[in-house]
Amino acid sequence: MMKPDELSAAKIGGGRTTDRESRMTDGLLVYQNGRYVPEAEAAVSVFDPGVMFGYMVFDVTRTFGGVPFRLRGEWGHLERLYASMKRVGIDCGMDIDAMEAATLATIERNAGHFGDGDDYMIRQYVSNGPPPGVPGLPAEPTVVIYLQPLREMLAPRAPFYQTGVAAQITNQRSVPARLIDPKVKNTSRIYYRLAQAQAEMVDRDAWALMTDEDGFITEGPAWSFMIVQDGVLISPESRNILLGVTRSALIDVAGEVGVPFIEKNIDAYDVINADEALFCTTSFVMLPVATVDGHAIGTAIPGPVTDRLRAGFIAMTGVDYVAQARRFAEELA
Repeated sequence: MMKPDELSAAKIGGGRTTDRESRMTDGLLVYQNGRYVPEAEAAVSVFDPGVMFGYMVFDVTRTFGGVPFRLRGEWGHLERLYASMKRVGIDCGMDIDAMEAATLATIERNAGHFGDGDDYMIRQYVSNGPPPGVPGLPAEPTVVIYLQPLREMLAPRAPFYQTGVAAQITNQRSVPARLIDPKVKNTSRIYYRLAQAQAEMVDRDAWALMTDEDGFITEGPAWSFMIVQDGVLISPESRNILLGVTRSALIDVAGEVGVPFIEKNIDAYDVINADEALFCTTSFVMLPVATVDGHAIGTAIPGPVTDRLRAGFIAMTGVDYVAQARRFAEELA
């Protein structure tokens, strides 16, 4: 379980802004290469390799009670960001401590836009920047840091904590690690969008679930996937999936609440016959999966192990993220 000193001590307060238009009017600020610009004016050059080739890495965390979740640590978001940069040869010109300082400064600059209980996403995007010789553009890395309120993002998903989501295994497969290592969190993600579009062709409310070249389950577009069988939490092997920080946190929680965990190859047969299944990611933390390819999973939504993991995660962060999402939905109704 996370120790208190593993949470960054950046808490914010002030007035609350509830929609994108008012945020832009009020001047939510974006960090861009050492300066702060209004959200509406933030831009990346069309000559940037992140735009031209998808040669950009990024990371995303969220806050719980105004505190950034695992921003730093043994398996923190910034550690993952810098591991991604190292793997693909991006030098942002800042060490990890400077990136942390810039992130916390961006939070502080925007402190007046959020009130108590209004948690938000924190995003960093990094590329090597435009090549030399582009008129009017300095040849320097691109570093963008911005905040995104969770209110509008979580409100539509609030019912799924109780009903679960429908997953659809898609023909679009994950890109194998022999081509692009999925542990690198990069913006070259058109296959994610294609998978989601395929899922919605079968069921407009479905969430995509992909497989690798051998037909083993990997992940969804922007969310990790796990199942529960005979009380054991099971994740696909890490060779062809993003190593999600929230996934890692849930593995820690499983150890704290006495749920055994293993990694192994799982296929559609294993998933459809599982006792429970779940998606997990930074924003919504964890949602039960009610059906896969139309087949009901387990007998209760959420299942008993999912409930134990949820309770353990809430205890770890001090925020009932399910109640928070429901409150957002009620306030925006």
